[in-house]
Parts: sequence; structure tokens; C-alpha cells
Amino acid sequence: MAASGRAVALNNPMKILLIQPPVRDFYHTPIRTQPIGLAYLAASLRASGYEVEILDCQTGAKKPIPIPSELSYLKEFYPFEDRSPFKLYQGFYHFGMGWEEIRKRIEASNPDLVGISSSFTPYHGEALRVSHIVKSWDPRKIVVMGGAHVCCDPEGVLKNPSVDFVILGEGEERFPALVEEIRRGRSKERIEIDGVGYRVDGSTRIHPIQAFLRDLDALPLPERSLLDIERYRIRGKRSTMLITSRGCPHGCSYCSAHLVMGRLFRARSPQNILQEMILCHTQYGIEAFDFEDDNFTFDLGRAKGLMRRIIEHFGESRLDLSAMNGLSFASLDGELLSLMRRAGFRTLNLSYVSTNPLTKERLMRPSPSLDFEAILKEVERVGLNVIAYAILGIPGQTLEEMTHTLVYLMGRRVLIGPSLYYPVPGTPLFERHGKESFLPTGLNRCRSSALPIETDSFSRLDLATLLRLARLINFLKGQMDRREMAEGMTWRELAERWGRRASGTGRNPTWEDLLSRFFEEKSFYSLVRMDGNRLFLRKEATSQRVMDLFFEEAWERPIFRSRND
Repeated sequence: MAASGRAVALNNPMKILLIQPPVRDFYHTPIRTQPIGLAYLAASLRASGYEVEILDCQTGAKKPIPIPSELSYLKEFYPFEDRSPFKLYQGFYHFGMGWEEIRKRIEASNPDLVGISSSFTPYHGEALRVSHIVKSWDPRKIVVMGGAHVCCDPEGVLKNPSVDFVILGEGEERFPALVEEIRRGRSKERIEIDGVGYRVDGSTRIHPIQAFLRDLDALPLPERSLLDIERYRIRGKRSTMLITSRGCPHGCSYCSAHLVMGRLFRARSPQNILQEMILCHTQYGIEAFDFEDDNFTFDLGRAKGLMRRIIEHFGESRLDLSAMNGLSFASLDGELLSLMRRAGFRTLNLSYVSTNPLTKERLMRPSPSLDFEAILKEVERVGLNVIAYAILGIPGQTLEEMTHTLVYLMGRRVLIGPSLYYPVPGTPLFERHGKESFLPTGLNRCRSSALPIETDSFSRLDLATLLRLARLINFLKGQMDRREMAEGMTWRELAERWGRRASGTGRNPTWEDLLSRFFEEKSFYSLVRMDGNRLFLRKEATSQRVMDLFFEEAWERPIFRSRND
């Protein structure tokens, strides 16, 4: 029996359609969702002689949809009609093509084999929905699924009858090898490619990953001709992602990167990366590049060499560079920061985590050679801006720790990136929390926006209030950045100026009215549109425990702007 359940003629070149499914969530970040992994696969498949198309289903307008029943508890924390400048989420949406349009696109492509990316556990349902569409159109079509979620739970993925094969880890060699086996009509039980899994006689068979790619310079460059380049922009400029290294040796207990790319750090040469950037610039007019590596600065010498080459070829600050996947401040120094600024970086996304060193130890975070304060001094010296990410809601954390972390970052020239912890299958923390009964019911809740975990030390209301505090602090920092508010004001000084502001009759309330109520009642208010275009203040659920802790610690503490330029 052939691998697909039917024989495939040897002279059939096979047409392959690679799909990035749509997503359903409270928010979406288009500049972070360019399917660069599928572009890498497409390049390798084309090099092997196959016809390939990419269908990015995340293109198109968002459509509001009812919040899923398993997430309905979040309505208490996210007032969707809030119009305030420090609101949270505004609704639940389907981001991208509708299901019927996806069906029509698949039928029009008429592929022999469909590869589907499932990179994020809460969105796995969308990936399965696409696989169901393929099979309902033609059950003979072969469906292969890969991505981070598949690497975390290949057996679970293969339980779904609409998935024929899974690919673990890197697919540039495995996928073409699997397609060739299928093209030749080889039966499943004779396919023994490492990192490939399938069902045989009702049971799953997973061939473990034996090796990861070593020579990344030898890989074909991503096939960007199959992407809608116009769709991906950063500050109005055409943009693309770059992957310059693979593998993570750190082993953070909450991260699944090693399941996809391994623990051995492997890097492309600076010259090879520069050649890709030159091609992107000359062929597609791309001027913004986002480095999506898990460890872009792990090898300081390589990172510095690349920045020097970029400066030499493109000139100083001619490009718009970023690393939105995040940088560890454990692998930065003043020389690299200066080179990054000259090459085109304006903002750094730094993983700060927490003020509590014990939390970082529990998460097995790498130890920095320079402390955070020293890095911030260097950042300010060279004129870079910082978004510092704090992880909130990890079992074992206390409200005191999380509040202290926000207050600390409030007093630094950074924007606060509040990241709510969510458990990822296949990680040590996921296994530990499962034994401790902390895991949410249902993988659909394993997303930060779902406020997935409560413990005896913190509730979902506590976490939602911490999120609102971070938004308020960032709003005030923005006012200081625009010089509309003096830098260094304390909360006591803010209360003296805005704490007793009376809402005027006949006018819509403003952020100043919200701030006044914030001080008067230690509660958050939303702005709700009623009676036509009129806005009204409405009190929202607020954790008094968090507010008491915050005012006690932050009252006399100054707020600093976020920008250094």
C-alpha cells in the first residue's frame, strides 16, 4: 500500500501547497507572522524539483467572532467596549481568510500534498480545521503537519485522522525526503526518515530526531517570491524576517525552542547573511529586517561582524533593524550595542523576567556578564530604546514580586512589556505544573491572553490588574516622551494634580478623568460609548490587593520616560 493510500506515478512531479492557517485570538501582530519557515521549506522543495505554492491564510481583514465558550470567563476582565487609552483587548477575532475562501484557494491550487504549519498550541485547532478542509475536499490528498506544537506533541497531533504525517524539527531536508518516498509509492511502514511520524495499523510511529542541520550557509535562501511582500511592513517600509542562527543551549524551563531547533547553537556566517539582505533589498525593495533568532547575540563576535558588514555595505542607520523575538541581556556589551545602533537598530526587546533572582533561577535563565543597570547605561549612551519584558503569573511568584518588578521598570527609561506566563507542552514547567494541578483545562487556554493560571498567591483578577497597571505606566511614559508631562513625576505628585479632577458636564471624559478616579477609588475605569457618541465612565473589576501593594511601594517613586533618543 502506498504511503497516501494510493499509488503515485513516478513521473508525477507532485505539486505541494504550504499553508499558514488563520488565527483566532484577542490580538494579532502581522509583522511577526511572515511565514518565513514555509519560505525556507518552499526553497528546499523547489531545489528538489517540486512545484510549490504558499497560502498565507493570515492575510485579509480581521472579523469579530463570538468568544469561545471555554474562554467566556475572560469577559469579566476584558470589557470589549472600552475606549480608554490604556484599555486591554477590544474583542475576539478571526484574523485572516475565512474558511470558505481557504477551501476555494486549496481547490484552485489542486495540490497533491498539503503541508500545514502548527506553530502555537492554542492555534492548533485552526491548523486542524485547515486539514479537515483538505480531506473533505479530497480524502486522497496527503496532509503533512509541522511546527512547534507538532514537535511538542506529535502523538497527539497524529490522533487526528486528517493528518497523515508529522515532521519534527527542521524540515528543509526531511520534507523533500518524505515527499520523494511518497512520490515513489513507498508504504508508510518502510519510511524511516528521522523526525517523521505517521499512523500504522491504528498506532503512531515516531522516528526520533537523529541530527540537526550543521551547515546553515548551504541552505537555499527563503523563497520570498511566493510571499506577498507588500503585506509585511514596519513603519511603512517593506520588511522581512531573517533567521541567522538555530539552536538554544540555555535550556530555560518554560521554553520549547530546543524541541524544534535543538540545543546545539549553529550559525550562518555574516557574509552569507549580508548576501541575503542585499538580495532582499535589490530584488524586493526591503529596508526593514527583523532578526527572529532565539539567540541572535549568543556569539558576540559573529553579531559584531555582521553589524560591521551591514554598516560597510548599507551605511549607518540606512536600514530599519529589529529583533522582536527578544534578546537576552546576558549576551550584550557596549561595543555591540554601539554597532547595533549604527547599523539601524532603534529599539531593543530585552527579556528582563523579574527583579527576583530566585525566579530566574527556577526558570533556568542564563546568568548575565553585565547586570541590567549596566546594560541600560550603555543603551542610553548609544541612544537605543528598550522594551523590557517582565514575566508575570508563574506559579511560585508572589504579588509582591510582580508588583515590585513593575515599579522597578517604571523607574527606568524603558517601556514595560508585561508577558503573562502560559504553559507550553513539552517543557519542564509544563510537566511540573501538570503534577501540581496548575495547568488550565484545555490547550486552547494555554495562551497569555487567557490568564491561564491561578495559584494560592494570585488570581486572574490580580493578573488583569497588573496588566492594566503596566498599560497605565506605559501611557504616562508616552506622555513624558512627547513632553506633555514632566519626566520624573511621582504618583504623589500626579495625585496632587489629577486626584480631584471634577468631570465637567456636557463633555466627554478624558484620560485625565480616568486618572482622577484611579487615585480617588484605587480602581480602574473604562470609557464606554452610550447615548449615541457620548462617553461615560464605568468602574471595572480591580484587585485591591494589587492596588494596595502598588500604591504602598510606588507612591514616592518617580516615573521615567521610555525613550533615549
